[in-house]
Amino acid sequence: MIFRAAAARLHGHGRRMMSTNPHPPKLWLMLPPTFDRRRGGMVYNFYSPAEQEVVLINKYGPGPDPPELPDDNAQVVGSSHGWLALMNRRNNELFLSNPITRRHIRLPPIQSLPNPELNLLPGGKARVSKLILSASPDNKECRAMVSFGQDDRLAFCRLGHSQEWVPIGKPYMDRDDEIYKIVYPKSYDDFVFSSKSNVFTCLTKSGIHVWGLEEWDLTNMDSPKLAWIRKNDDKYEDEADDEFVRGEHLAYAEQTDELFLVMRYIDKPERKTAFLVPYRVKKEEDGWMRTYPCSCLGDLALFVGTNHSFAISHFNPNSIYFTHHKQHHHQSDVGIYDNTKYTVSNCYYPIPWHHTNTNNTSIAPPPIWFTPTLI
Repeated sequence: MIFRAAAARLHGHGRRMMSTNPHPPKLWLMLPPTFDRRRGGMVYNFYSPAEQEVVLINKYGPGPDPPELPDDNAQVVGSSHGWLALMNRRNNELFLSNPITRRHIRLPPIQSLPNPELNLLPGGKARVSKLILSASPDNKECRAMVSFGQDDRLAFCRLGHSQEWVPIGKPYMDRDDEIYKIVYPKSYDDFVFSSKSNVFTCLTKSGIHVWGLEEWDLTNMDSPKLAWIRKNDDKYEDEADDEFVRGEHLAYAEQTDELFLVMRYIDKPERKTAFLVPYRVKKEEDGWMRTYPCSCLGDLALFVGTNHSFAISHFNPNSIYFTHHKQHHHQSDVGIYDNTKYTVSNCYYPIPWHHTNTNNTSIAPPPIWFTPTLI
């Protein structure tokens, strides 16, 4: 059962959503669940910025005895195509859940990856920082991609067919530190799927370069193909900054077939996002890549975070909606960046997110963008 509660306007802490779309998109911000005995126990809470109201969904559905579901002790690790990706903290199981239809789809266990000494934390615990889908799980060609382990490596599977995760890419950089002879693991900061070119674009990072890009064609399960890689030379760069921690996001706009790189600057003392800088990514001849500062996103708004980052047209144009980034180390951070005025405002009404956490401690689960679907 779905309940709706009117959201009061937030005075002095944000702004109303501006939409030029006569049919506003179904877009929700997932908030921490609550327990309400009157509604059958656990209730999912979602905020709809377009309708400015909170949507409450009974987790278990009708019935006097709520069953134990696989997400009863789960961490949300992604959101894609109307499905939440979760990991059961008791047994490391990964699965998909549609909170609207209450369907669950199990994924291969994270323990199926090779080299458990690299991929699991001490004590055999798994770490998953993000999981996204290339399409609806009912699509027979759907691929799931996951970043895992201490170094955020990548693996993928084909839903309904794979019994295990297939790792992609090299675990270490091709070159090492020429001065100190250190071999650096290759990690991935973010990744998105391009529906037009049918590839996953992945943002790499290591101790010897700030960031790079790879495109992976995962059509052939037995032979993942590195379709394109940034050819710019890696350079040593000192990113030391007393004021900000920098994080990166990728976002794909299906409407215009454009890829965006979003640089995010997080205030160290406040542990909150201070500003963001978007770039358009352009591939040029011979595999070279260029990024162009983007002062105007046109009629697009970008939505970045643990979700499969995406764009929406004619809804608060030239803005960036952001949620949790792993640089926060479990500290929640939610807001709207106005790319015209270069300002940050809150996006949750009626309660500003920081008001729900006066002790400045972790909130579980961190908020995440979610696009509801009945499929």
